[in-house]
Amino acid sequence: MKFSRTTLFTATLAASYSQLGMALEEESISGITVVKYPISEAIQNMTKPLTPEGVPAHLQYIVGLDQGGAVVKNDGIPVADPEYAVSLSSGTFDGREQKLNRCYGDGWTFYDNKSKSIEVRPDEKKRSFSATGENFLSNISGSDSHCTLTFGWNKDFSEAKIDGYWEALIGDKLAMVADNFDLVIEMQPYWRWKFNGVAMEPGLLNWIKESKFANDMDMKCCPPKDNNQQCLGENKLGVKGPCETISTACGDVSENNLEYCFMFKRRNLFPGGFVEIPGFNGYPVYPLVDRYGKPTPYNKFYEDAVSARGLETIFHGIERAGNDEL
Repeated sequence: MKFSRTTLFTATLAASYSQLGMALEEESISGITVVKYPISEAIQNMTKPLTPEGVPAHLQYIVGLDQGGAVVKNDGIPVADPEYAVSLSSGTFDGREQKLNRCYGDGWTFYDNKSKSIEVRPDEKKRSFSATGENFLSNISGSDSHCTLTFGWNKDFSEAKIDGYWEALIGDKLAMVADNFDLVIEMQPYWRWKFNGVAMEPGLLNWIKESKFANDMDMKCCPPKDNNQQCLGENKLGVKGPCETISTACGDVSENNLEYCFMFKRRNLFPGGFVEIPGFNGYPVYPLVDRYGKPTPYNKFYEDAVSARGLETIFHGIERAGNDEL
């Protein structure tokens, strides 16, 4: 199964923006044509999630990459890459192998930050970016192979190992050493329960304990929208109807519960895939927008938190100049 919307997306981009009455700033960064726009217009302008055959509903979201710990105090990692969000089901799928081009066409969005410094809240540790947004894109855009990350998903698309990150940053030869570390993305247990149901551990006491945990999380992370009780419980999301997406099923979420409710976690692990790298253990990933372009209850918190960091504009790549892959 292979699927990509790069060509269609590029061809219809100008018409779509014209219909929406948006005037976007377009420029070139190291041979990549990009469009820039305010964070408040991210929903309208980001590449919408794809719905390729065989790819489950829980991947069909724009997700926020909270590397800098914007949403939850003292979370994330101290030196963050300047990446805002990604349309998680974009790119190309070949079975369970997904290739995502961060440079252009596949819904990867960067901060238009001009400085490496990040504003922090009181009593929070100092943070910074690894590069400005434009420099980061320039660093990885030398070839399409360095633009591309490969996600090797497991059977139910709940966990993936990510390859290609180190090659883009430090070169292929040095990356042979760095690639001994595992970069992974993992769907969190509550959301696995909510979309697909999960097997409880054997034994009555374990079943009661885990069921109570999941139902408590339901009220924190997906309280019924408009008091629609039918969306409570396991295996409710991803099915046609009022509970199809997080946006339609879940009502307002309390800011106090955000630290428990991220959908995925990006983790950096020592060889063997069990122990996290101290200081760079990983960061939360929040669901922002569903396949229909509707914001989830988490999007407003994410936008506000990022803006509070002093970040106002984001951008994504449309195509490489000349439309030629390198």
